[in-house]
Amino acid sequence: AAHLNGLLALCRGFDEEKGRWLLELHDEEQKYVKNDNILTVLEPGATLMLERGCVAHVTIGRVSLLDEMEQEARESLDEDLGVFCEKSDVRAELNCVAGWPQFSVVLRGVPDVVQRALPELEGLFGFYGMKFKCAGVGVGPVKPAEHSASEVREAEEDDDGEKPSETVEVEGLVIESKERRARPQRKNRYGV
Repeated sequence: AAHLNGLLALCRGFDEEKGRWLLELHDEEQKYVKNDNILTVLEPGATLMLERGCVAHVTIGRVSLLDEMEQEARESLDEDLGVFCEKSDVRAELNCVAGWPQFSVVLRGVPDVVQRALPELEGLFGFYGMKFKCAGVGVGPVKPAEHSASEVREAEEDDDGEKPSETVEVEGLVIESKERRARPQRKNRYGV
């Protein structure tokens, strides 16, 4: 399959029965590929954007970098990754596939937020001596944040903690959305 040469793909694991690696391409197509036909070492920073930009799979480096970290430094990295998630409003997980020589980080969130989180991820791992620059299909210029998702949620709430109602007009019919209201508990046919 020469048309697959040079493409980045996410390794989903090894199929013992077929003797091939299951790879997911950027368009979410999955392929089984022989070990001889894949490049097992990617440049740190190789980034694969999936699910319409909601997921970024970023190659960080060799698994041995994690394995050789002092326990205290590794715990610090995990804590910093948690702070990064809260600050950047994304979910992140270390991805270490058994038998694969490299590890990566998978970021999940709103596409623009994921894009803005990539430079922060570079800085976080750079602090621990794992420097890279995110590059790949779908990695675009970082747009400045207007407001973080948490700021938007807070701004939508009134002083009393309720979200304001929203009015929508469709073909002359005006519909107003309101917060869910408490309803009386239903009674069974016996009135209990």
